[in-house]
Amino acid sequence: MKNKKKVKVLKHLNKTILALTLLFAIVGAFFILDASSISATLTYGKDTPYFFFIRQLLFVFVSFTIALPLLKIETKHYEALSCIAALIFLGLTLSKILSNAITGDISTLTIDLKVIQLQPAEFLKVFLTLYLGSFLGKWSNCKRPKWLIIIPLLICFGAFLLVVLGGDLGSAAIMAALFALIYVCTPIRKDIVSSENQSDKWLKTIFIGLKYVLVIGLVGSVLLLKFGYKIIPKDSLESSSRLSRLIYTNPCDRYEEQTGYQVCNGFIAIDNGGLTGVGQGKSVQKYLYLPESHTDFIFPIIVEEFGVICGIAIILVYMVLTYLIFRVATNTYELSNSIVCYGLGVYFMLHIFVNLGGVLGIIPLTGVPLPFLSYGGSSCFAIIGAFTAVQRIYIENQLEKKNREISKIINR
Repeated sequence: MKNKKKVKVLKHLNKTILALTLLFAIVGAFFILDASSISATLTYGKDTPYFFFIRQLLFVFVSFTIALPLLKIETKHYEALSCIAALIFLGLTLSKILSNAITGDISTLTIDLKVIQLQPAEFLKVFLTLYLGSFLGKWSNCKRPKWLIIIPLLICFGAFLLVVLGGDLGSAAIMAALFALIYVCTPIRKDIVSSENQSDKWLKTIFIGLKYVLVIGLVGSVLLLKFGYKIIPKDSLESSSRLSRLIYTNPCDRYEEQTGYQVCNGFIAIDNGGLTGVGQGKSVQKYLYLPESHTDFIFPIIVEEFGVICGIAIILVYMVLTYLIFRVATNTYELSNSIVCYGLGVYFMLHIFVNLGGVLGIIPLTGVPLPFLSYGGSSCFAIIGAFTAVQRIYIENQLEKKNREISKIINR
């Protein structure tokens, strides 16, 4: 019976999303091999140039192995389970911040577990998306008391503050935009809309007002990222290591600065690649010119070796995957599942935009990994976990659609 249920679950998977996920995960590991073969031995002192490639394949294998049992978890349990998981990772984040404060190291939120460099912020994005979407969907359908809406908002705000305090501004920016967009897309409760009660009218006003504030805040944040270097005094920008990231234009004129050096070498890699690339394994910039060539800056190495055509193809496949996720969200029968799926699509899209925007000098550099292609266990587990949730929602959509069609036939 167990095997039969497993087969049924796998039978209803979205085959296109699954195929593209597998393709990205496996091809990404080979891109990591190309980008890290030199730095693995020369920079990190590893015994083999295949070190990061082997580890990434292991991360992919473990992620998909864990994804199989996760597919069996019904979405009705997402709220409770994701809330517990989020609280655990919030605890890990807080403990790391306190540890950093004691040791004086405030540069990273990464927890070294020897086997993997655990980054709690990567998991928080996914778990809080599942929790916030599940809760707000049930709240909108009047399955939660009105006043309880404050709880998920406080949890998400607390998570954002902890990540900011931990110095991971890239993840913090994504979390702020992600939570705000999920909240903005949430419909107002029907009983509040139709109520003549004065307190409900006030709640409706606050709810709508907060949406406008969040939209204005998002637009303002984007404008600050884009034009902050023109508004903030130059002395303040140059004196703060964090604010200095807002200076992102003309990176090659700032070659001796860290962000200028990285982005400029990325530009050189892309220019070297041209339309068709210099050929697999023939990148020049990966010879220690471009730091983190197998993580945040893997895209320029890919373009250098395989050309702009390959880079455009990757972006197009990203767009197709994002569209497929949003289509699952649109065709969902449960509001909670729709909001969760929409949130996961936004999560995926924000990572792509922030990484490529920083690498291409469109926005400040933040150090956010590129989904599937950048090396990293935490990001690999998080992104495949997110796609597992999308697949589970799709499965439930298919089963519900089938049940409704049967019901129509019976009731004729």
